[in-house]
Amino acid sequence: MKALKFLFPVLFFLFISCGDDRNCGEIVQKFTENGKYYFAMIAFGGSSSNSDDPSGGDVFGDAEVTLEVYNSFNIGDEYCVN
Repeated sequence: MKALKFLFPVLFFLFISCGDDRNCGEIVQKFTENGKYYFAMIAFGGSSSNSDDPSGGDVFGDAEVTLEVYNSFNIGDEYCVN
């Protein structure tokens, strides 16, 4: 259930907010849930440049990946969603 809480904001950020073909982030945790594989990530470019915005800071979220991708990356690596 924790994964779902973070999955939707990340998907929104990754697929809608950037015009770039690749959306990347740093893997801060790897986990499995219900037989699915996930990276918990900090999305690059999530910092707010508006000093009046109290919510500023990085965007956190999860990305579902295949077992092969899960085993190919380590915590601290950059992962990009195409």
